[in-house]
Amino acid sequence: MKKYLVGIALLRFESELIEKSGVSKERFHKLSGPQAKDVYYKICERYADKSKTYKNGLHWANINGYSKKSMKDFRGSYPVNYTNWYHQLTNIIPEKNMVYFLIDRGGFYDAGEKFWIFESYVKDLIQTLDLLNQTAFLDIGWSDYYIVSKKYEWLIGFNHHDVVSFIGKSLNLSGIE
Repeated sequence: MKKYLVGIALLRFESELIEKSGVSKERFHKLSGPQAKDVYYKICERYADKSKTYKNGLHWANINGYSKKSMKDFRGSYPVNYTNWYHQLTNIIPEKNMVYFLIDRGGFYDAGEKFWIFESYVKDLIQTLDLLNQTAFLDIGWSDYYIVSKKYEWLIGFNHHDVVSFIGKSLNLSGIE
């Protein structure tokens, strides 16, 4: 029953987000259950530090550090203004294709982290982030989030301390640094 309620909450969230932001479902949409699970595991495999006994996984990565392998391409963490830093995404992100957008809903890696995973074009993501920041994420509360290349070549993490972290050589950080 609990999974069913989570599914309904995600559907309502997606529907309200699309309606209020004005983006189309073709340009911003949630991933299906099996697809979301596959994407989540691929991102964790590449970026999440699973070496600690506590505060592992993707949920803690933007605060406690990413995997040793991905840290080779770590570009830095920067304090930002949470209300508008993401307006620079069109300059930061190299491709014009869709990206993954993961909203962190809490939990621990070993006990089951919870992420809502969407696919979006960058310009539509900026538009939805404007709405999310104006509405405390549609009243679900402020959430950490990740933006990830669909080829898993880079990751951008935003945490509730208003710090953005960047991993990936192809990201343009000239406006952030």
